[in-house]
Amino acid sequence: MTSVFKKRARAVAVVAAAAGLLSLGLTSSASAVPAWQFEVCSWGSYQTNVYWGNGGYMGVPPGKCYTQMFQPMTTDTSYEWVTTYVNGGGYIIGANLNVAKGAGIATGGSPSDAYGWTY
Repeated sequence: MTSVFKKRARAVAVVAAAAGLLSLGLTSSASAVPAWQFEVCSWGSYQTNVYWGNGGYMGVPPGKCYTQMFQPMTTDTSYEWVTTYVNGGGYIIGANLNVAKGAGIATGGSPSDAYGWTY
């Protein structure tokens, strides 16, 4: 009986440690974007077209991440509405990003099944 409990306890510890490492990996990406910047990563099989503010644009090729920098101010909140589209295709995701703290959008999938998320 004790060996069963020890195996279960060890398995629980391994799963908890793995979950902790995964959590650290997922949360560190958000803090990796420096203040006064936003990052767009295009992980799909298409170019992601990004639009923001008054005429801001960048085309992010598949498998790349591009960064847009903003003039720092003395505030900790400065939101920028960012919209992403499949190049030559449809809408993916739009988000209000706090560039003062640093933020990002990533896109994935295929042109006919595109998706996105913020970080």
